[in-house]
Parts: sequence; structure tokens; C-alpha cells
Amino acid sequence: MSYSGSCLCGAVRYEFEGEPRIVVKCHCSACRKATGSTVATWMLVPLDRFRWTSDNEQLREFASSDHGRRSFCRTCGSTMGNLTSRRPNLMHLAAGTLDHAPSFQVAFHGYVASKAPWHDITDGLPQYDSEPVPR
Repeated sequence: MSYSGSCLCGAVRYEFEGEPRIVVKCHCSACRKATGSTVATWMLVPLDRFRWTSDNEQLREFASSDHGRRSFCRTCGSTMGNLTSRRPNLMHLAAGTLDHAPSFQVAFHGYVASKAPWHDITDGLPQYDSEPVPR
């Protein structure tokens, strides 16, 4: 199965083959700030199955921590994804940028110790105060 996505204005596009390795919800303050949302939903896709398909003149990066670089569209500001030295072989794609919304299942909530106080997690998914130990 092949998936594609883009930013809001369509200037930055990508595609990947196969299912994401995992889909997670992150509640950390950096993800809230970067996405402007209460929680960020990330699809972790192996880099060898991912590629940018636009010319990427509009794609920009921001080093948001000592281990992470966030990608966004220079024109519309859409958060596209991030790369981290903690998982160097995976692209963390913003799930909301998919062209079509498949029925991926979220595996867990991460960084709930720093979640927004106004947000209640009401599903039965596992919750971790920080980041779970990688499998």
C-alpha cells in the first residue's frame, strides 16, 4: 500500500510505502507549540520507504531540541514531520498531513506528564509519562 500527503497549500508533498511502523500521540509541550494543537499524532515511517516528492524549495527545518529537527512548509506553516537522533531511521510524519485518512490505530499516548491540563485522555490506550523504551 502506498500513502501520500502534503502541507495545507500543497507546495510540500511526500509519499511512503507500506504501513507506518507505529502511530503515537505525543502530549509534550514542544509538539503542542509546533502543531498548535493539544496533542500531536505522529506516524513513524522507515526512512528507506519515505520520500519527499515535491522540489522542496518550500520545506524548512527547525532544530527544536538537541536531538530533533522539525520540518514545515515555508509558505503555509504546516508541520510536516520531524527527525530525531533517538530514532535515526524513522521519519515522524504529522498524521494530519495525509491526503486520505486511513484507519491507522494509535498505539499509545506519550509524554502525558506534560500534557495540557485542559485535555482529558478518555480512550483506553496505554499512557507513558515520558517516552516508552523503544522495542
